Amino acid sequence: MKFFDEIELMERLQQGDQQAFLALYDRYHSLVYNWVLKLVKVPELAEDIVQEVFIKIWQIRERINPQQSFPAFLYKISRNKAFALLKKIATDDTLRSTVMAELGSNAESAENRLLWQQYQTLLNHAVEQLPVQRKKVFKLCRQEGMSYEEVAAELGISRNTVKEHMVMAMKNIREYFSQHGDMSLLFLFLLTQKP
Repeated sequence: MKFFDEIELMERLQQGDQQAFLALYDRYHSLVYNWVLKLVKVPELAEDIVQEVFIKIWQIRERINPQQSFPAFLYKISRNKAFALLKKIATDDTLRSTVMAELGSNAESAENRLLWQQYQTLLNHAVEQLPVQRKKVFKLCRQEGMSYEEVAAELGISRNTVKEHMVMAMKNIREYFSQHGDMSLLFLFLLTQKP
């Protein structure tokens, strides 16, 4: 009966029925929130994404297929919204600082300590997979805190070559995280790296 109710609610939503929208919101809000929270780890950001997901649902309601699984549809939109936020965090210093502060306030939990250990292990493995010169450049820039100019002088290469190595290293490491870790670890990597 629940499946039938869901199809009926989706059909009513498609026609612009606000009561159907609110019923679906009430039914799936917690589920979407939990999915998103696993990815972003910050309750306030997760709640913002949930709101964006349901706003998107309302905006595209006429294109929704009532025969399609609504939870699967929600999951896809939720994941896309979370990934968009991760990309924004990776390039926005102010937002990254805010998120890091929020994560730091929860850093003492056993779950966060374990996540941080997993992150460090995965990052070390990812760095070890880099070609020799790229690995040297990454370690000097990110782990030793040297500027591109300092690394260029130390290795006898141009600043542009250092920059190219860093761009490729970051790309390789992001891909490694995507293939070998969960989204929480990729999120931590994006947060802890400067663009």
